[in-house]
Amino acid sequence: MANQKSNYHWMIVVACFLLLAVSIGVVVNCWNPLSVALKNEFSSETAKAIQLIFSIAALTNLIGSALVGKIMSKFSMRIAMPIYAIILAGGVYLWSICSSLTMFYIVSAIVGLGASGIAVVPCGALLNNWFEDKKGLAIGISFSGSVVGGALLVQMTKYMLSNYDWHMAYTALAIIIAVVAIPTTIFIVREHPRDKGLVPLGAKEGSGGGSEMLRGIGLKQYIKTGSFWLLAISVFLVIFVNMGLQNNISLYLTKVKGYTESSAANLFSGILAVSIFGKILLGYIYDKKGVKFGTIYCLIFFLISISLFFYVENLTIAIVFVVVFGLVNSMTTVAPPFVTASIVGVKHYATIFGIMNLFYGIGLVVGTPVVASIYDSTGSYDRAWIMFAILSVVLAITTILASAKGKGFSQVTEA
Repeated sequence: MANQKSNYHWMIVVACFLLLAVSIGVVVNCWNPLSVALKNEFSSETAKAIQLIFSIAALTNLIGSALVGKIMSKFSMRIAMPIYAIILAGGVYLWSICSSLTMFYIVSAIVGLGASGIAVVPCGALLNNWFEDKKGLAIGISFSGSVVGGALLVQMTKYMLSNYDWHMAYTALAIIIAVVAIPTTIFIVREHPRDKGLVPLGAKEGSGGGSEMLRGIGLKQYIKTGSFWLLAISVFLVIFVNMGLQNNISLYLTKVKGYTESSAANLFSGILAVSIFGKILLGYIYDKKGVKFGTIYCLIFFLISISLFFYVENLTIAIVFVVVFGLVNSMTTVAPPFVTASIVGVKHYATIFGIMNLFYGIGLVVGTPVVASIYDSTGSYDRAWIMFAILSVVLAITTILASAKGKGFSQVTEA
């Protein structure tokens, strides 16, 4: 075995940071400015027709994420992930030469599939393989890449749209994905520590050295347990309540609380900036205090956020809200992979988390329109925020129970 003082464990964190920056950072975060440019290009089309481009990419990403664990169990990550990176870069480039919405829709399926193989599920699996100690910190740092990458790439996209057009913007993004993701998956990614003569960080020398030593409950066993369904509810709710709130912040601030669009955008940017630190902090809390303490921490901060949100017409309270919600909003990406890993172990993590990602995706899809519907029917967001406060308590209970009922599952040695 190589010297366990090797820093290669943290190279995996760097790899995941970069992959999330150019996958989620491009496909999700850069969509907002690009959607405006595409609406101007296809001015005769409805906004709904334009948004369908993103919806198709999101849907195929969910389907791909559910399958990626099985694919990578048959073909190693070192083989599969570079192919997915090429598919993603190629798909984004094809977007740049589309001349109709029908072409965009077809290419969106390619983009969503490519992203599924280098983003949330495979990165979560890599981190679970490489870390026993400091796993939460590793996840927090890695998943902050989506926010950092998004912030930088959105600015680049805006520059390209201002000085060139959306064709050039997509071309530039495709080049960035190719330059970052393909070499990262080929030269840095290693599926297991044993591929570098190492063991997971914090594991004893000689453990986890072969596939026969990997432990964790299988999907067929786990899906029959109460822990599985409690975790599924938890994963659904974590994105439903957070993104349902987050994606309606600007509308709430401008339509209800009287902020200008510019001021609302600045406050939202502040939330994203704080969430970078929030992801790392939550990962550290999970490592030091465990799932139960981390979940209660998230619950308290979310309830405080909701309370503050009713009074954000006061700028001081709005700034406090930005900080508090920025900290707790980190649970949308940090909690699901960490809690899942803590329950199911290493061996079948990618397969199980791929299925959990379906529940995550459903929450992502329905959270925002549910809030919008409440506002449309009542003329107020108040009922939505109260509903989220109640559901955050349900989220905390299901998370803690899923962890408690899944005790010992991570040490199962049979498939």
